[in-house]
Amino acid sequence: MKAVFRMEREKQNFLFYKEYENDSSILGFHSQIELYFVDDGEMEATVNSHHKTLKKGEMCVSLSFDAHSYSTPAYSRSSVLIIPTYMCSEFIESIKDKRIATPFICNPKTVSEIKEYVTKLNLCHDNDVKKHGYICLILGIVAENIYFEKSDISVDTSLSSKMLMYISSNYAKNISLKTVAAELGYNQSYLSRYFKSCFKVGFNQYLTTIRLKNALMLMNEKKHKLTYCALESGFNSLRTFHRAFNNEFKCTPKEYLKK
Repeated sequence: MKAVFRMEREKQNFLFYKEYENDSSILGFHSQIELYFVDDGEMEATVNSHHKTLKKGEMCVSLSFDAHSYSTPAYSRSSVLIIPTYMCSEFIESIKDKRIATPFICNPKTVSEIKEYVTKLNLCHDNDVKKHGYICLILGIVAENIYFEKSDISVDTSLSSKMLMYISSNYAKNISLKTVAAELGYNQSYLSRYFKSCFKVGFNQYLTTIRLKNALMLMNEKKHKLTYCALESGFNSLRTFHRAFNNEFKCTPKEYLKK
């Protein structure tokens, strides 16, 4: 399936660091900046249309709303630093009309320098001034070592987050782009263009993806009829659900469950 909005991560909008062993994640996105480090072994990393097998001492960078996923081919130890946009406003302002062209940093010396500042950042605790300083240093080095290209739209992270949060909270209802535009106080035509430019997918297609994701979750519980799974996920009929499901998975829901 296509990338989905990570609503849980969006709600937990704070500085986050964690280490993993044999990590994997589905293709998703959020408003925060995400730095992912391979500390041992190998990781398959995808950021938007870019894919690479990262080795020990390498890393990748995901900016706001970049679709990203990770998987472990055999063995890996990895770590992730997630920085909310409100903690790096200068960096966000400097790249507001840009997008990532090469999200991977493969120079072990550079990655080691970044990791050194990440370690110091994690030791700051309640010292917000030092935190801000280390975040600036980390993102400054990142900006020097990845390539950007001009974007066709200036991303408003607040607007993008509000749109996705609204969809995630209301997809089971009879909503449309007109509904979202009225809720947020924006022109419908503008939001349509903005959504497609920002997320590289149309509003209706994204809404269908979210509904299919929920329907799959209900189907996998194996205690509901398909009609319930479809209607509970926001589809207005079983026929509409079957058509969307077949377009996405090239099979019927019953065939999917048998597989």
